[in-house]
Amino acid sequence: MMDHIALLNLYREWGVDEALVSLCTNHLENVKQTVHKSPIKQNFSSLSSSQKDLSIQLQNATNLNEICEIIQSSKASPLHDTAMHSVLPKGNPEGKYFIIGEVPDHEEDRSGYVFAGRCEAWIKQLLSDIEIPFDQCLRIPLIPWRPPGGRPPSDQELQNCLPFLYRILEIYNPELIITMGVRPTRVLTGSSAPIGRLRGRWQKITLPEQKKTLLLFPMRHPSQLDISVKARQETWHDLLLIRKFINDNTS
Repeated sequence: MMDHIALLNLYREWGVDEALVSLCTNHLENVKQTVHKSPIKQNFSSLSSSQKDLSIQLQNATNLNEICEIIQSSKASPLHDTAMHSVLPKGNPEGKYFIIGEVPDHEEDRSGYVFAGRCEAWIKQLLSDIEIPFDQCLRIPLIPWRPPGGRPPSDQELQNCLPFLYRILEIYNPELIITMGVRPTRVLTGSSAPIGRLRGRWQKITLPEQKKTLLLFPMRHPSQLDISVKARQETWHDLLLIRKFINDNTS
């Protein structure tokens, strides 16, 4: 029995997702067209008083330190009260490249550091492979707080927390955004497609209430790299595309 399970796991790492059958299958027959929506936003008049206060505070913020102070004192989301720590952006906000991660996990919540533990080691290695200095990138969690029990955040919780991220992107206007994981990619692109279809494809996004477009490149989350050969192969391919972009846009 264990041999069969090991074989199935091997097939999964190779990318096999279905068995051969005697009949031809039309894989396009039931494909639904994906409608790309704008990132989550709300009309100012529909916001609660605490959300309006947060919006005004963020508009008055002019740098990352001021935004971090607002995050740590914010009461706009109940997640602030249930999380162990506020997970703040880390790195150089003046750098050209921003890396946006998932909703904080238990390690990030416990330490207060984005991409805590093994994930940070992977990111250092990946950036080194394409000659991007680790300390010249800004790493940002999608939202600052881990939902109780590690559950997915609700739409309302995202609406409460995403203004922090949007304001950082608005102020610093990075040359390239790298999203690592399903949720940050879906939130910023507005697509509901699996990460396997989104990763490795250049995207242009527009922030709520903004006209300027930003360039985004989706990748798998580094937590997948320890457990999947396929994820490591795909990530290496993605790194080559990023390096090519840098080379082509460096005078």
